[in-house]
Amino acid sequence: MQEYRYLLDIALILLMTKAFGLFSRRLRMPSVVGALIAGIVLGPAVLNIVEPSKLIESLSEIGVIVLMFAAGLETSITDLKKAGLKAFIIATLGVLVPLAVGYVVGGFYNVGPDAWLHNLFLGVILTATSVGITVETLKEMGCMSTESGNAILAAAVIDDVLGIICLTLVTGMADSSVNIGVVMFKILLFFVFAVVVGVILHKVFSWWFEHDSCGGLQRYSIVSFAFALIMAFCSEAFFGVADITGSFVAGLILSGTRQCDYVTKRISTLSYMLITPVFFA
Repeated sequence: MQEYRYLLDIALILLMTKAFGLFSRRLRMPSVVGALIAGIVLGPAVLNIVEPSKLIESLSEIGVIVLMFAAGLETSITDLKKAGLKAFIIATLGVLVPLAVGYVVGGFYNVGPDAWLHNLFLGVILTATSVGITVETLKEMGCMSTESGNAILAAAVIDDVLGIICLTLVTGMADSSVNIGVVMFKILLFFVFAVVVGVILHKVFSWWFEHDSCGGLQRYSIVSFAFALIMAFCSEAFFGVADITGSFVAGLILSGTRQCDYVTKRISTLSYMLITPVFFA
């Protein structure tokens, strides 16, 4: 019986996230708030009905990958470029302010010869944000394609990268085995990889979507989804950049192509029906 427990766990997560999501909407808050509360209620903090498992962890990881892929599909590269400077300023302040506040607050409680390093690490922890929650909130508010939405989304992605850099620098100060130069080079290499692959594959997908004469459209969404998973894998495994950044880049590459709207609808159905609720819970 226990080996089939995951079926009940997933069913409870889907039902509770929907119920709490509707309740939070009644309170004029995004439904993602309700989904987060549902996870707290179902988890060990309250009822302890659903226990963490490898399957749920894997589904939740795919959930945020799909969420960021869908965000990339709905984002215009042109609008994203326009928001570049604003996004960089937002992201920089989004890292520096919590970093400074965490360091100062830590200084009131943590004293000793290595206190400054501990306090700096505390500040770095506070720079972490959830891009997935940002994306879902923007989608619910209908602000994904607005100027503000593009700036916030781009800032969230940049914030993720800056957070990795800060964590690497602080870890390198504490552990001499961490090679800061190698990490920075891999991050730079990822962006070069993203641009080169993006330019080439955008043309490849555009040509395929334009000239494919075979019947049926399902293969477009299947190939696109597989492409997002491959990009997520490459960014995490080869460059040490978060997998969600890779999936977002995959969405950007496909955005503006002929079948982009079709793929977006199919991906959104997959996301809404199963994996995204599991991620938020």
